[in-house]
Amino acid sequence: MSKITFGTDGWRGLIADDFTYHNVEIAGWAIASYIKESLINERGVVVGYDTRFGSKEFAIQISTIFLSVGIDTYLVAEPTPTPVITSEVISRGCDLGIIITASHNDWKWNGIKLRNSKGLSLDKEDLNLIEKKSNSRSKDEITKLYSSKLKGLLTEINPKDDYLELIRSKLPISEIRKSDIRIVTDNMYGTTLGYLESLLDDSNSTIIVDSINNYINPIFPDIVRPEPIEINLKKIAKKMKKEKYEIGFAFDADGDRLGIIDENGRVLETYEIFLLLLYYMFEINGKRDPIARSLSVSHSIDTLAANYNVPVLETPIGFKYLSKFLNQKKVMFAGEESGGFGSIQFPDRDGIINSVFILDLIRQTGLSITKILDEIHSLVGKRCFVRKDINFDINRRKEIHKNIMNIKSDEIHDYDLSYSNDIDGIKYAFNDGSWVLVRISGTENVVRIYCESKHQEITDFIINKVSKLITIE
Repeated sequence: MSKITFGTDGWRGLIADDFTYHNVEIAGWAIASYIKESLINERGVVVGYDTRFGSKEFAIQISTIFLSVGIDTYLVAEPTPTPVITSEVISRGCDLGIIITASHNDWKWNGIKLRNSKGLSLDKEDLNLIEKKSNSRSKDEITKLYSSKLKGLLTEINPKDDYLELIRSKLPISEIRKSDIRIVTDNMYGTTLGYLESLLDDSNSTIIVDSINNYINPIFPDIVRPEPIEINLKKIAKKMKKEKYEIGFAFDADGDRLGIIDENGRVLETYEIFLLLLYYMFEINGKRDPIARSLSVSHSIDTLAANYNVPVLETPIGFKYLSKFLNQKKVMFAGEESGGFGSIQFPDRDGIINSVFILDLIRQTGLSITKILDEIHSLVGKRCFVRKDINFDINRRKEIHKNIMNIKSDEIHDYDLSYSNDIDGIKYAFNDGSWVLVRISGTENVVRIYCESKHQEITDFIINKVSKLITIE
């Protein structure tokens, strides 16, 4: 059996290679064991799944395991976005949420995400415990430990309506419905099918919501992988320019990430989306509470926050670090470079809710996305941000990590060092405003290099220099 590895946001593996019925069974028994040993309240679990091959079957398989050891299980009736599962775990007071999804990975992958009773990703210690159980005990051994005459209660649920009602109770949906904004969404054949339409459409609505890729297809045709990045958004950009929509939204396969296309068909950078969301919080809603960002996010976020005297906290990569701050009410809003954003109202990253924030921003300002960004850039200036991903052989992971941590700042850039950070990979910030972060992905065999400066040529120079220092090839 191949090793089951739980990274920053759960376990992912290639279908029929690593992610097999046998391995999922072993992982399911390990999670059941973790619940029995660590979650003494035993308030049940919510099990969800996305639109990938086998996701529903894997969800049923894991649910059967939980039931066999007396764990009450709420199984969703249809593919459901991860943030909806998170919301359901919190509202029902369950111990755990289990979502069968590989998020934005391509169709050959599947995986398991886990959420605790507060809607947070599990701590590294808990994930390590489940991983250890997955790789050290057989199904038979675990079965003997947790055999039970009592069977858990299975309840089929459809949390969509409750989730949409929660949004309606907290956000000005009725006002947004009465706007004349023309919207098109790209659901990427994933779990967000029909969510925005259901939320905004009623008999009094003047808002228009159209969609593409609005049906289930587990191979995600015509896109590299179900992630709202520029290479995947040519179809929606073309439609926007041709049919004069004011904004386009794109969601990844499990609905926790958001991409935005402006009225001219330009795909926004993720830091620009973050800026728009913060501008909505600061300028429109008058919020002044602290915010948080991960290490890899553009420092233009800090500049905008400084304009409103708002403190900024920096965290390692992984939304679980940001959601902890949100849950503890230390920050009002948090975001990461990959397009995941959460608020104190909705602490998990949630593409649907963040799209509603943007719609309300357009409604209240009466401006296009381009003009709003122009106003923001007048406050923060423009920066050149680039992320480069480099694949490597899994057997070289330790070697690559060593190479990364041995990189010296004076090997990268001629300017003096402003500060460094090694809490997640290595990050160097220089006194000309440039910075670079190099780290290994927690979910893939990929080195990610993030770099930002005020000039494109400097950003490109640093990226190229670091790529050579890592000596991947």
